[in-house]
Amino acid sequence: MSKSIIMRALMALLMLSALPAYAASFECDMAKIKVEHLICDHTALGQLDEEMRNTYRSTLEQAANPAKLIQSQRNWIKERNKCHNVACVTQSYSDRLTAIKKVKPAGWKTYTDRDLGISFKYLENLQVRKPCPQRSDERCVALVSRDMGISDYIIAFSVMTGSLEKIARKEALFELENGKWLTTAGPGIPAEVTTFYGSGWKGMRATQSCGVFDPETGRHLGECFVAVISNGKRAVVAETQGILGNDRNTELSVESIRFTK
Repeated sequence: MSKSIIMRALMALLMLSALPAYAASFECDMAKIKVEHLICDHTALGQLDEEMRNTYRSTLEQAANPAKLIQSQRNWIKERNKCHNVACVTQSYSDRLTAIKKVKPAGWKTYTDRDLGISFKYLENLQVRKPCPQRSDERCVALVSRDMGISDYIIAFSVMTGSLEKIARKEALFELENGKWLTTAGPGIPAEVTTFYGSGWKGMRATQSCGVFDPETGRHLGECFVAVISNGKRAVVAETQGILGNDRNTELSVESIRFTK
């Protein structure tokens, strides 16, 4: 193993070790009300709280009406906070998880850009931005949602001219080593790049460790999804910022890309 790979692995471990420990979906040192102390003091409730956070976030990403889900979640938290014992909190979480799982998911829409010569599908609860946020390049199109947090976008699509391997090396920093394509950007051990196919194109994609800066918690590790697809003449580079967009729906948007000219 080369020294550079070892150093990247050590950097990843150091960054991970700096992450704060949580007994639930929040920092227990900051617990104030009765319910929060109950969650932190009982492992089962802490696990339920983690499940709630994950279920709520994944459902919110796909909900047909995100605003309605957000408001109902706020109303539920107010009711949950009235609990004064473990049984009440447990039942509250159970009922809410059941309700969230029944939320209607968003359908799919198709975005077509005649100037860029591409089209792709995306969830109808998302919005298309051109140019991409924080960029002035008109060749870049991004998907954004209602609540982006510290992210500028969920995923960005940059249209370029060139073959698959040329763009993969130049823009995604993929490199061929000992017969395998690997990532070279970001901290940590290089990730393997896989091949996939779509309508009239071939692609390469990988999920790699990347540094993410949060103004509140500082720098930590994220997972950035990067893909390059090309029809031999034109290419699209798709990438996330390590916070949002690492889900199957985002991958489906990438896989749905078509070159229209």
